[in-house]
Amino acid sequence: MPGDEVDQRLRFHVLGPVRGERDGRPLALGPPQQRAALAVLLLRRGRPVTAHDLVDALWGAAPPAHATATLRSYVSRLRAVLEPDADPRASVLTDTADGYALRTPAAALDATVFEEHLAAAASARSAGDVAGAYERLGAGLALWGGTPLAALPGPYAERERERLTELGVTAREDLFECALALGRTADAVAGLRSLAALHPLRERAHAVLMLALRSAGRPAEALAVFAAVRQRLAEETGAVPGPELTRAHEQVLAGGPGGPPVPPATAVGPSPAGPDLLPAQTLRFTGREALAARVGEALTAGGGTPVVVLTGAAGAGKTALAVHAARAVRAAFPGGLFFLGLRGTDAEPLGTGAALALLLRALGVTDGALPEGDGRRAARCRALLADRRALLVLDDARDADQVLPLLPGAPGCAVLVTGREGVGGLPGAREVEVPALEEAEALRLLTAVAGDAGAGAGEKAARAVVAACGRLPLAVRVAAAQPGARTSWTLDDLAGRLRAERDHLTELHAGGAPAEAAFRVAYDALAAAPARALRLLSLPDVPALDEESAAALLGGPGTAPGPAALLGELAGAGLLQPLGRGRYGRHDLLRDFGRRQSERTDSPPVRDAALLRLLDHQLATAVTALRRVRPDSAVPRHLHHRLTTTGRPLPDTDAARAWLHGAHPDVVATLRQVLRLDTPDCVRPAVDLLVVWARLTDGTALRGELDGPAGRALDRARRHGEEASAARALWLLGAPRLGPDTYERAERDLRAALRLAEAAGDEPAATLAGRELGVVLEALGRAGDALPLLVAAEERLRAEGAVTDALETRADTAVALAALGRHDQALTAAGEATEGARRAGHGPALAHVLHQAGRVFLRAGRSATAVERLREALSLEPAPRREALLLARLAHCRLEQLRHRDALTAADRALAIEGGLGDDHCRGVALAARGRALLGLGEPRVALGCLREARDVLDRRGAVEAGEVTRLLAEEFPADRGA
Repeated sequence: MPGDEVDQRLRFHVLGPVRGERDGRPLALGPPQQRAALAVLLLRRGRPVTAHDLVDALWGAAPPAHATATLRSYVSRLRAVLEPDADPRASVLTDTADGYALRTPAAALDATVFEEHLAAAASARSAGDVAGAYERLGAGLALWGGTPLAALPGPYAERERERLTELGVTAREDLFECALALGRTADAVAGLRSLAALHPLRERAHAVLMLALRSAGRPAEALAVFAAVRQRLAEETGAVPGPELTRAHEQVLAGGPGGPPVPPATAVGPSPAGPDLLPAQTLRFTGREALAARVGEALTAGGGTPVVVLTGAAGAGKTALAVHAARAVRAAFPGGLFFLGLRGTDAEPLGTGAALALLLRALGVTDGALPEGDGRRAARCRALLADRRALLVLDDARDADQVLPLLPGAPGCAVLVTGREGVGGLPGAREVEVPALEEAEALRLLTAVAGDAGAGAGEKAARAVVAACGRLPLAVRVAAAQPGARTSWTLDDLAGRLRAERDHLTELHAGGAPAEAAFRVAYDALAAAPARALRLLSLPDVPALDEESAAALLGGPGTAPGPAALLGELAGAGLLQPLGRGRYGRHDLLRDFGRRQSERTDSPPVRDAALLRLLDHQLATAVTALRRVRPDSAVPRHLHHRLTTTGRPLPDTDAARAWLHGAHPDVVATLRQVLRLDTPDCVRPAVDLLVVWARLTDGTALRGELDGPAGRALDRARRHGEEASAARALWLLGAPRLGPDTYERAERDLRAALRLAEAAGDEPAATLAGRELGVVLEALGRAGDALPLLVAAEERLRAEGAVTDALETRADTAVALAALGRHDQALTAAGEATEGARRAGHGPALAHVLHQAGRVFLRAGRSATAVERLREALSLEPAPRREALLLARLAHCRLEQLRHRDALTAADRALAIEGGLGDDHCRGVALAARGRALLGLGEPRVALGCLREARDVLDRRGAVEAGEVTRLLAEEFPADRGA
């Protein structure tokens, strides 16, 4: 049709505020009434609309006197925007006999594309392709940007808004049903809570939520959902729960299947088995049959939570045995097999909080939903493992204290622990000693690894080899790999070399060292390049390395031979273990051996330089990730360290988030290790990586794991006179924590950071610290002090082109203006920030801006608009911490509307989410709303307890809301003295 070339450049959005783009640039579509006219034409999908119908769509039964002329004016202005070149052959908005038509391809309108996704998803479900349906539903819902046709006037817009909203809600329900059918329970629960809160009378949403909670092992919460919605139905509609809600209730009571009730055509059979997250066994397991059977019997003995501890000498094969035995009893643990390396032999073993975080992530908890604090994380782990027959393998434990917080509390699970010594004392644990191999087993292992290279060797030579290795599996494997790696060697040669090396070590150390003898023979046979590679690859405190990280350690991809060839040669010699997908691990004994060789051969600057290259690689990759996640961030443009590598390529946002999720433990470990170096060269790259990582993990509990490295970086920066880096480290430490922290502490550290940044002339650091300090001062009730800091930060961010950061700061400024009573300015600022964030299309930034806008409108006495903003933010499916705070703010809006029951529901939902996360400020705000709601509902005694707790929590935090709660207590309970 005419105009195709022009049409392909246009895109329109109605699933949210009405917007238009040409070649990615926003179009000025005019005032709301004009946008409403455009929406009618768009949603008629190219069909002509008469002028009479358009007038009726815009004004209904009471059009203005000159409605037709006004309509012609709207069309003329829209045509000028849509067809700036006025080429009649490329007409988009055309005149018809008695009206107009807007002719664009179907793909140009988000609503059309959305409905196409819905149709495809329905077809996929009918064909039994639940995964395909899930993908199409997710793609369709990703097009949404808020309330459809938001703020548009007219009866047509109202009707379409209701229709599209209904389609969107139904699509989300369908998505969550598919998620449950696919076993993605953790992904579904948080989203369903938000959906049910937004639609409190929608029975299907609550039914699916109940079944999701049941699948997550939380039947009590599921029953509480049913009780709440049943009461609400009775009070507001006089109805009783319908068949879908009743059926879900019966399933929960019966302990029935956790998946949602779906029609037979879409059923996908039983839920898939839990995951197998044990390490891949790339090396053939040989021998130990009787010992493996004993371990399996102990794990499946039943009664409580069996705990089996494998102890033995280093290199005895405890990990290999644990993995083999765990897989052998896979059928007894349908809830999944989980593996956690505790790094008990490292200089810094894995801490409790980090270990629980890794376990929770393996159990499906997203980074944004990680709880704050060891106690909450342990409780969440136990809840997720309740009624789930799972097996946990806890490898390389240092002692019982490291293991105890990780034990599941419910029967049905089992735990298999490995450790060298000191792991005794676990309650009810059965200890199994893992000795050296029997000679026959060691010989079979030697033959299996050596393969053709060992064929034809005499029994005497083979026995000599395994004896020289002390019959330790690790030493036997390394030794057996040598004839294959060194084609001129025979087993006789190998036996002679091992004897000579062991005799030499015995002279140095009484008793000899069989594993080290094998390592030395293998190492001495390496050429210079692979020997150097082994030494440098042994330096990092990370359990495994990918090819890109190895290349960075070795000096980049330009080295000869290349990193891939060196990794392959070391794996062939048994000195590295391939883990699949380009990753390589090494036993801690081999790592320690490599480090000792490096200490003897490589100078300290050489070793330090290798670790700094790894840090540089991680920083370069983190910068790429930040550019994918927040493209306009100014942080990458103001690094103190000059990058020497490009890092790992991350093609899109999903790749960036996946890398962030997996790399977090390695990045923290590298930061800790590098900051132990006594060199000034470590300060700038380490602080830069900390700053970038803090931006990537903002709003999650992962950011708290940066406190230790940040404190060490601050100490290093001060020692070496790096004031700018010290300022940035102080900014990291100054940000308020989510748990029992105080704003007074945050203010002190942020003021120090700001002074240091200004003294060092580091304007970017001053901007970061100034904005954070402004937010803290506003929270302390000192909006007058906060305002200039926020205004200055916004100006700098805009000048830098950091649009989303500037918009968030603009919203923070609006809150400060509202607190000062400057409501007109506050509303203007909130409106500008909201419109800008919608245009920017960055979900987290828009959620922050809408949250702050809701606060501004509430303070200005416009609670209905505040509710709209907060509900729009909730529709974006924000991270759980943001969701909880939004619900707490929504509860306060409902209180202003005297809708006490709605306020109580929102506050309870906020508290339910917060209870698993640990955000004290959110808890205080929600408790205050709950107390006020209970007062309005005539329950003063319960209200008193809530208000007292809210006052105490907020007062400890130093939050301004504490004063409001204190005044309310004094008014409502004058005889109360806070007892």
